Amino acid sequence: MKLFLIRHGHTEIINGEAKLSEKGILQSKELAKKLKNLKIDKIYSSDLERTKKTAKEHSESFVEDKRLREVYRVLVGGPKKEGTSLNRENEDKTRADDFFNEIIENEENFAIFCHGNIIRYFLNKIIKSRENLWKNLVLNNCSISIIEKNKNGLFIKGINLNKHLIK
Repeated sequence: MKLFLIRHGHTEIINGEAKLSEKGILQSKELAKKLKNLKIDKIYSSDLERTKKTAKEHSESFVEDKRLREVYRVLVGGPKKEGTSLNRENEDKTRADDFFNEIIENEENFAIFCHGNIIRYFLNKIIKSRENLWKNLVLNNCSISIIEKNKNGLFIKGINLNKHLIK
């Protein structure tokens, strides 16, 4: 089983909302070419527009899941943000853990279109690092990180893979 963790394409803020930029659309098209060469059984996407549009360049058939929304940066060593609800850290951790624990029980290969901090969070479930992943783990737009499960457990097979993108 492999999890292909894919960060959405480059965004720009339009009317207060993060939307794929022209660059993000081009990145998503290049990513789709790369994904054609991978064995993927099922596709999940965050329900936010930037991830859905990135996923749609690869396939129209995917499952939207709110649990794949971005997680609070504190969960990956980032600073607290003033005005954030007191429950956000626990709520985000619970939903992310729920998705991760559910998905790793399978034997299929999954493409998971989501966001940088939730990818960091999932990778850290294997690394179990106390380091500041907020600053120290770069995840470029439309990059692929890979978690593999075999009889010996879960392993990271790649982080921030992005040679498929035109520079």
